[in-house]
Amino acid sequence: MGVAVGPGVMRVRLAERLVPRLVQRLAMTTVFAGNGVAFGAWAANIPGVRAAAGLQDGALGVVLLCVSLGAVGAMQVAGRYAGRVGTARASWMAGLLLMIALPVPALVPGFAALLASGVLLGVALGLLDVCMNAHAAWLERAWGRPVMSSFHAGWSLGQLLGAALAGAVAAWGLGVGWGLAIPAVVVGACGLAALALPEAPYERPASTRVAPGWPDRMIVVLGVLVACSFVIEGGTADWSSVYLRTVLGASPAGASTSIAVYAGAMIAMRLGGDQLVARFGAGLVVAGGGALAGVGVLIAVMAPGVAVGVFGFALVGVGVANVIPVLFSAAGARGAAGVAAVATAGYGAGLMAPPLIGWVSDGFGLRVGLGVLVVAALVLGLLGRSIRPAENSGSDEGFCPGCRD
Repeated sequence: MGVAVGPGVMRVRLAERLVPRLVQRLAMTTVFAGNGVAFGAWAANIPGVRAAAGLQDGALGVVLLCVSLGAVGAMQVAGRYAGRVGTARASWMAGLLLMIALPVPALVPGFAALLASGVLLGVALGLLDVCMNAHAAWLERAWGRPVMSSFHAGWSLGQLLGAALAGAVAAWGLGVGWGLAIPAVVVGACGLAALALPEAPYERPASTRVAPGWPDRMIVVLGVLVACSFVIEGGTADWSSVYLRTVLGASPAGASTSIAVYAGAMIAMRLGGDQLVARFGAGLVVAGGGALAGVGVLIAVMAPGVAVGVFGFALVGVGVANVIPVLFSAAGARGAAGVAAVATAGYGAGLMAPPLIGWVSDGFGLRVGLGVLVVAALVLGLLGRSIRPAENSGSDEGFCPGCRD
């Protein structure tokens, strides 16, 4: 009995006659890398923005909240927008917007303008994140093999590059404005790589349609797990360099080391992430990763010096590296509705983490504030094993992301 070939596979095979799959894969990875460059550069420059604006931890938390609110708001329209113009086109357009938005927080005068620039940056980050993940999930399903972890490895490589650029600019003494402007040029160039991708809107299979507001139980679980992973990743990226700088006494260049090492650990793990999922299953990868991330945070917050703190954040990177790729693949197996629901729930529930850490830190210190990440890691460890593949993946060739071979 033959295998039915859906329209998604036919589109990709037709595109491969014009653009080889390897080129498409490199292009998709480059787009992910551009988003990572922006995220890494922003995270590494947060202490500089904080110092330039004269902010306390609580006020900085409000700025980070605005970034999160911008991202969540953008996600509400990103799916419909990408559906109209195509996920590939939407990705490169979002990349150009991110190039413009990234340096703005370092250029605007006054706290109100800084909050507005944070919203703009969040909108750009959220648009690109949704569009590129939707297109990657479509390619993964159409190709019939797990590739999501390798795309996210590109994101981590970009994050490492963004943090390295920020550290180099800080070492040269050029200031936070240049620390965001130089990576912004790289972000724009990476976003243009989406022009090499086949255009294919991410369509929801009919079998996965559900009534609005009533997601199935596994979508709810995936949403909770994505939220916890975003709390850990976002909290580490936003606060690790601040922690090293203000608590452990690292230099500005040294503070950015945590982001670089954290991203490097994620790259190493994500390069082999698809094989880990095939061997151990999605549930064990998520649960074990959450447990290891929790241990890493505990080591960091109890660290007597910078080196031990950086080591702790590296363990966090190892632990959470493959959690988000696994969860987005599992959601993608339930169609576009699953991806949208999980992403929205994750961003929505996780947007309060950075300001919450700031507010707790104002009262009890940043070591205690980072305990929020330990709680999130505990939830990953407890609920991660409950992940099950969808009964109907909705893919064109029966590929089920997250399933064991």
